[in-house]
Amino acid sequence: MNDIVVPASIGNVGPGFDALSVAVQLYLRVRIVDVDPAAPDRLVTEFAGPAPRGENGIERAVRHARQRAGVPSPGLRVQVASDIPICAGLGSSAAATVAGLRLYQAMTSALTDDHLLSIACDLEGHPDNAAACLLGGLTVSCRADDGRIVARSSRWPPRLRFVVATPDTTLATKDARAVLPSALPLADAVFNLQRALLLLHAIEHERHDDLRDALHDRWHQPPRAALVPGLREALAIEHPALLGVVLSGSGPSIVALPVPGRDEEAAALLGDVYRRIRLPVTIRTLAAHQPVAAAAAAAIGREHTA
Repeated sequence: MNDIVVPASIGNVGPGFDALSVAVQLYLRVRIVDVDPAAPDRLVTEFAGPAPRGENGIERAVRHARQRAGVPSPGLRVQVASDIPICAGLGSSAAATVAGLRLYQAMTSALTDDHLLSIACDLEGHPDNAAACLLGGLTVSCRADDGRIVARSSRWPPRLRFVVATPDTTLATKDARAVLPSALPLADAVFNLQRALLLLHAIEHERHDDLRDALHDRWHQPPRAALVPGLREALAIEHPALLGVVLSGSGPSIVALPVPGRDEEAAALLGDVYRRIRLPVTIRTLAAHQPVAAAAAAAIGREHTA
């Protein structure tokens, strides 16, 4: 079978907390190198780089899928290579989870894609990154009253690229969520609702001029600014080359959306933020990983270290 390839993702996308995410061309790949029907449910994982700290997300997902479906899978030896930085706000955990579920699905055919999304959300605790990993493009996720996860995907405008700055530090999602308020003022709720709807309209109709307003947030970025180096400074940037700046997921990666054709200027602006605070940073320019039915995975964008 072909390699299992799962994209990274940018969660929240400004005002869309736990609801919006976009898949980007940075990948985790799993290759099956040996299948042993005589050793059911045995999984040996070999990593091209350092093994993940803590629990192996791929193994956890396979184990959880086996418990849910009740169908054993053959023993496997797999090789894993990932370009997605860990604990960086680019959906590394969701990518590992989806890769494990895809691996189990490929070996057993016991789960549908709807099952995969449900299980991934159970493991991740929120649907946005997992939905983008599974569907590609810009995803909208909703937990229905009966607990079902409804996720829909659409193309991200190909001309809109992402300049992603990942500082040389990490931030655990649980720590970033711990600082969020348990309640919001009505004015802040309305503020984000208006901008999330404007953002969806701007993306659908490629109204780039509207993104400067649509990407603002009052829900999750302000309380996380104390945990994310450079976030306050990056959000304050106003420049003709930028359509907006957002925190990627829970951070610490920060994303700038440049005016089409002005990627290098946007990268320089973000690089200046980290130079001023004396923190090493990797800056990547990435395109969206479009919905699977619309486009195949493409090459990773430019990358440099400042």
